[in-house]
Amino acid sequence: MRKVKGITGILLAFFTIIAVLAGGYRPQTTASAAEDFRLWRQNDERWGSYSIGGSTIRQSGCYMTSIAMVAVASGARDTDSFDPGVFSKALNEINAFNQWGGLASWSSVNSVVNEISISSINLKFTSDEQSGKAAEIKKLLDEGSYVICNVGGHWVYIDGVIGDDVYMADPANDEILMFEAYPNENITIYQTLKGKEPYNGFTPLYEVSSKKCNDEADSVPSDDIVTTTVLSEISVTTTTTTTMCEKATTQPAPDIKLTGEYCCKEIISKVYFEPNTGSNNDIFLEKGNIVDVTDIDNGFGEVVINGSKYWIDLTEFEFTGDVQELIAGDINNDGSADEYDLAILNEYLSSLDRLPEGVSVLTRNEIVAADINGDGTVDNTDVLMFLMHVCN
Repeated sequence: MRKVKGITGILLAFFTIIAVLAGGYRPQTTASAAEDFRLWRQNDERWGSYSIGGSTIRQSGCYMTSIAMVAVASGARDTDSFDPGVFSKALNEINAFNQWGGLASWSSVNSVVNEISISSINLKFTSDEQSGKAAEIKKLLDEGSYVICNVGGHWVYIDGVIGDDVYMADPANDEILMFEAYPNENITIYQTLKGKEPYNGFTPLYEVSSKKCNDEADSVPSDDIVTTTVLSEISVTTTTTTTMCEKATTQPAPDIKLTGEYCCKEIISKVYFEPNTGSNNDIFLEKGNIVDVTDIDNGFGEVVINGSKYWIDLTEFEFTGDVQELIAGDINNDGSADEYDLAILNEYLSSLDRLPEGVSVLTRNEIVAADINGDGTVDNTDVLMFLMHVCN
């Protein structure tokens, strides 16, 4: 069970299957109210031929399109009245572009959309490793900045970071994992921007009258799975807490005997051989890890990891709290199965290769919600079915 490596190949396979089932597939190319700005592509027929200096949006519009995404993500503009075409026309009116289609002046962005500005230009990553670059981007996002990255002569908008995975909206294609789509050695430079509102996490999907594929909710059904059931119609009567203990509501005092699932709230927590001792082994738990506490002794909780019993200091953990009903696919229990849930599902599959048995990034019942096809196992088939439902 491994994480899906990219979306382009998945989409191609998905569209091939849909073409067989439905006689062909034609992607949506016309504007609609409240469309998802992350679907903007520089070669869109609506604006791809527009001139920007001595070039066109299709040829050189990745940078401008990425900044247009920042304008919408930060609340400075909406997709009803703003898009890369509108943005380029306004920039052209003030002669903002040079002969290659680049911006002649950074301040021109603020002149056209005065709520946003380029706050730092062409900064170099301090780390050469993917993990270091992801951490650097996440720090900037956590501080409220918006980030666009150069991935080897091409600019992309950064939608969010989960672990070492950097999720992007790419003006050139449908890939969403930056380090899967582009070689790490080509990702060396980024820019930060200030928006009308500070960055505050992945931009939620817009509600539209008809479903359409989203950059962060794309996958493909396996050859032997053909279904048209909508995710919202598949209910799982179960209980859970919000993913990765972001909404864990109750932490018991150390002397309260309350067993169940606990989430690590520290960056790193030790795992002990015995309660109330300083002895510990080489097992460590990270922030967001979920463990099942089966017994409590004076503020320490007993857990089973890799088949052996250990103890954790419960002051470093949060009880996962009150349980709630879930809908299949809605892993984070926010009311819809969307790109957040796909990102969580991918992170869970990725974690299976690195976490020991008995440690997870999801609670048991979140795993049940992630098992979309109900076969008792969460794997790439569930990721594949996710797209089938979202795009159906």
